[in-house]
Amino acid sequence: MPRSVKSIVDDLNALLQERVRLGGGEPVMTIPWRRFYELCEITRFKTPRGEEIQTEGRERFGLIIAYGEKVVLVAHDRNFSPLNE
Repeated sequence: MPRSVKSIVDDLNALLQERVRLGGGEPVMTIPWRRFYELCEITRFKTPRGEEIQTEGRERFGLIIAYGEKVVLVAHDRNFSPLNE
């Protein structure tokens, strides 16, 4: 059975926080689809569930979760790398 949306978002936020804390890097990460499927405990990705994950992440932690062809991108919704103008 797939994991709950809440528990998936909790893990995504924890992974991102750990990455920033340990690596001292930017609050952004990419997750290959295969690893994302493992994290969610799914065998197929369905758009409505993906939208639920995005909404939950945005509302609870201010996360941007985007789905690409090769990876899932997770980032904090803040200006951590401003464009110099």
